[in-house]
Amino acid sequence: MSKKITLFETALKIMENAYAPYSKFSVGAAILSSNGNIYSGCNVENISYPCGTCAEQGAISAMVAGGDAEISEILIIGKGSNLITPCGACRQRIAEFGTPETIIHLANKNGIQKSLPLKELLPLAFQDKDLTK
Repeated sequence: MSKKITLFETALKIMENAYAPYSKFSVGAAILSSNGNIYSGCNVENISYPCGTCAEQGAISAMVAGGDAEISEILIIGKGSNLITPCGACRQRIAEFGTPETIIHLANKNGIQKSLPLKELLPLAFQDKDLTK
């Protein structure tokens, strides 16, 4: 089974566990780490916006907790038919653990519809080299 299919199936399944009673919009994310491991996360809302967490944030936390530190690919899927992209904060989170070449897969219930490198999704990412030493 290809890693893309596994990422899709993992994100689709974890999306069903999302806690989205307010927006009614479930999101799932699955990460393929540079070590070949797969991690997933779903959005978890809170009545006190913006205290919820994004699916990408959950997947990244699971990856770090699992001992990996680099995203090779990430797949994001939303409940609707339209493709969704990571929010600004999650783009920066992906940049923290990815490279400009990290692949972002955007999917809907029919599968992966678009794939692009992080450098196209976040062309001017804030990086550690931007910090004054």
